[in-house]
Amino acid sequence: MAERIQNLALRLIRQGVEPADAVRAGVILYDLPSLAGAKIATGPVGGGTPNWAEFLGLTEGQKADLFQHSSYGLVFVRAAERWFAVAFGLGHAKLDAAAIEQDFGLRVVLNAVDHRKLKSADVRTPDANTLNRRSQASRGAERTVFEIDPERDIVRGLLGEPKDKAFATRISGSDSLSIRRKATVGDLPAICARAFELYNEDAYKAEFGWIDHIRHVRDRGTLAKLEASLVDTMTGALIKNASEVDEVSLAFPAMYDPDKGGSVSFRGYGSRLVYPDLEVAHYLQGLKDKGKAAYTADMLDSHFVQEVDEDGTSAGSSWKMRDCLVYETKLEGSTYTLSGGRWYKIDNTLAEEVEAYFDDVAKVDLPAAAAGDNEKTYNAALGAAGGDLLSLDVQLVKPSDASSPIEVCDFLSKGGALIHIKDKSESSKLSHLFNQGLVSSVVLKRDGKFRDAVRAKIAAQPGGAVFQDIIPAADQPFDTSKFTVVFGVLVNAAPGKELKLPFFSLISFRHAARRIANELGYGVAFAWIKKPGVGAGKKKAKAVAPDAPA
Repeated sequence: MAERIQNLALRLIRQGVEPADAVRAGVILYDLPSLAGAKIATGPVGGGTPNWAEFLGLTEGQKADLFQHSSYGLVFVRAAERWFAVAFGLGHAKLDAAAIEQDFGLRVVLNAVDHRKLKSADVRTPDANTLNRRSQASRGAERTVFEIDPERDIVRGLLGEPKDKAFATRISGSDSLSIRRKATVGDLPAICARAFELYNEDAYKAEFGWIDHIRHVRDRGTLAKLEASLVDTMTGALIKNASEVDEVSLAFPAMYDPDKGGSVSFRGYGSRLVYPDLEVAHYLQGLKDKGKAAYTADMLDSHFVQEVDEDGTSAGSSWKMRDCLVYETKLEGSTYTLSGGRWYKIDNTLAEEVEAYFDDVAKVDLPAAAAGDNEKTYNAALGAAGGDLLSLDVQLVKPSDASSPIEVCDFLSKGGALIHIKDKSESSKLSHLFNQGLVSSVVLKRDGKFRDAVRAKIAAQPGGAVFQDIIPAADQPFDTSKFTVVFGVLVNAAPGKELKLPFFSLISFRHAARRIANELGYGVAFAWIKKPGVGAGKKKAKAVAPDAPA
């Protein structure tokens, strides 16, 4: 059989799994006559007229002419003492996802690709609100072109040109490996064997070693162990005094607007309590009040956080408890964290480094908050107090080269502190907090016209005249070393409770702080803005319909 250019999609079957156990129910395998030892499954997938035919009002005869079928082929090849699945058409849809090795294709690509000739990158930036993106280049380029941040990003897939053109002329991979090359069916065992060799190499560490720092956990066995650990921790937390719990916390998994409702309620177990902020101690106390002595896995999906108004009426979004819990644990010597409903495996060295960096940053004091304060109410009270701080909260100024205005800071001190404030329970906004401080620092340093606009905004505030000259005018030098960017985070502070930021917030903090200090020359400091310890909340029966207990 003559060689021809072929696109091949390979997946590595897990050790010990046979082809018959790697396919979905109903898929029948038989021997492939053209390749000794191989197994194959083929067949149609679906079929029918396209939806747009109905929309256009076509006749039955016209619809019959448009009837379409899809088909699949799935070949299992034995090579290097392992089974590989080679999918054709929609063949991958017939595989059991639990039977394949995750990230097989990505690991092969990392070892095989010419790092100077990358064409596309699929990247995930995990946080309370995870960002997924795909970047493509018109011609081969290095990693930096795709703006992949080694400290924060997870690479889920890469496409580029391989170093060995005999193996492939184009290569891409995530869980599957896709290659383009000349081949016959008889070449499949050798191709799979070579892919397996590349999979087991560690050459990738020279250019892509950072890729192992943060990995999205998708293995079902590991996920089951992690969920069991979380459930055990929640059960243990039910026994403790609610205000002493520090192993687990809660955070909104999406951008949260307190102006919508301003309060939260925990639903799914008959609770009729309304709280001013999101705290795990409130949730645990509510479970205790309902007689819950143990936590169960089903509660992760049947209990949820609801935005409400002061009377307990739904006033916004709701999220499953699984998506709101923030939890970090050790499993078999590795560090794992739950954020935004996803589990991530964290390189131990990275975890230690980001925690040590945060510990070494200067800590400063800001006035304490009142019980139930959020960013809006705290800033209003602090602004009204005056003194050495001038409120610039929501005082937006547009940079000279931008279309959108930005907030310079929440408060400016007479000593040159640029203070930015957010609530810890809104960890989806903590990354925004740190980025806000970074953007403001960059624009203040480079944009003289912006500084003049800031000075005008300062002068317009009550008592602002004495603060105006803290920010130099456009025709004056701007010495960043005379300023300190302060990040203040509102947090409930029960006596003896350890104050911590979620892991991915620590990553975002280090990323911003390094640039602000090392590249721009500002000082950087952090402040815990403490609220009184968590109480039991206020009962609000009005307008709150009881829900089914879990």
